Amino acid sequence: MEMKDILSITGMPGLFSLVSTKNNGMVVKSLEDGKTQFVSSRIHGISSLENISVYLNQEETTELKQVLIQMQKNEDSIPLPDVKAEPGKLKEYFKKIVPDYDEEKVHVSDMKKMVKWYATLKVNNLIPTEEAKSGDINEETVQHSIKEEEEKIEEENKTS
Repeated sequence: MEMKDILSITGMPGLFSLVSTKNNGMVVKSLEDGKTQFVSSRIHGISSLENISVYLNQEETTELKQVLIQMQKNEDSIPLPDVKAEPGKLKEYFKKIVPDYDEEKVHVSDMKKMVKWYATLKVNNLIPTEEAKSGDINEETVQHSIKEEEEKIEEENKTS
């Protein structure tokens, strides 16, 4: 399952997987209890985890996926705090995981959500994995194509 198929729904606790879409909402399945239900897009805000970012300093953001990957990488050396931990402990944890997070924009409630989500995703074996950056591959492919095109033009100019 991809991050785009994992949803957070306003007014409903936990995470959900997308089962199907309809014109006025979605059929979703809870990752916690496995119950399937219809969610109206007129009543609830529905966000894919793929579209959620964490604010960083300097007006930048990082994808939630990257934060989850960091949480997993550091799980042995930096234990996951309890969701009900005091705010200071949550802030200390996130300072280690995402050192440059924006302390004014990322609230303790956001940190609690990310810890809960991480735990849910881990139980369901849905923690994202690091992939080769597609931007690097695409850039390389584009550069290669440009070079081939330039060579073709040079050949045509030589024969003309």
